[in-house]
Parts: sequence; C-alpha cells; structure tokens
Amino acid sequence: MTAYPPDRLRGKAVCIAQIEEAMTEGIAPEDLRQAVQAYATDSAGFTRSKVCFSDNWFQSRRWQAYVEKQAEDREKTATLQADHHARLACWISDRSPMCKHITGTQVAALLASKMVSEAQIQAAGLGL
Repeated sequence: MTAYPPDRLRGKAVCIAQIEEAMTEGIAPEDLRQAVQAYATDSAGFTRSKVCFSDNWFQSRRWQAYVEKQAEDREKTATLQADHHARLACWISDRSPMCKHITGTQVAALLASKMVSEAQIQAAGLGL
C-alpha cells in the first residue's frame, strides 16, 4: 500500500482484508504491488478527487485489470523471446553469417533450452 497515493489511503483494515483475499485466490503479492504502482503512475496527473480511495479500489477489485494486463504483457514477452530464440537457433543450424551477432548470453540460453547442441554452436563458430 505504500505505492498508493498517500492522500487517498483509507480503511487500512479493509485494504488488508482484500489483499489477503486476493492472495488466497492465488494472486502473487508482487503482482498486486505492481498493480498498485501502475495505478499510482496512471493516476499521478489526476486531481485527487479523481483518484479512488484505497479501500474502494481494493473492494471493487480495480487491481484485477492491472494484474491481468501484467500477465498478458509477460505472456507477450515470453512469446517474443521464444520466437527470437527460434530465429537464432535457425541461424546457428544454417551457419548463417548473422551468427556473429549472437551474444554469449544468447548462446547460453539456447543451450539451456536445448534448441541447439554444443556441436551446432561450435560448427557455427560460436562459443561461450
């Protein structure tokens, strides 16, 4: 709750009860904290009369939209990263000249994911 706009904090007991309920539903505390921070950032330019009191914000589950957006963003990032790793694995298996742009960290991630073998890495002229 420390990230919530301080002049709009109200009903600490209600807030804590709602936070506990969210956590029993499987919401990670970090996700909820990030949701509060996102709301604080989103409402930073608002007049205070337009910012929801904390107890109302938690009770009306306004945090849920922020948590869902965070999950969507994480999923998009994971998909993009998987696509990127697949492209890098193709470069390595084809021994593309583009291999020179692959970093050691990316090589390690590809090996860990078993998308390429140590032999393919060496054949492409890469190493850790």
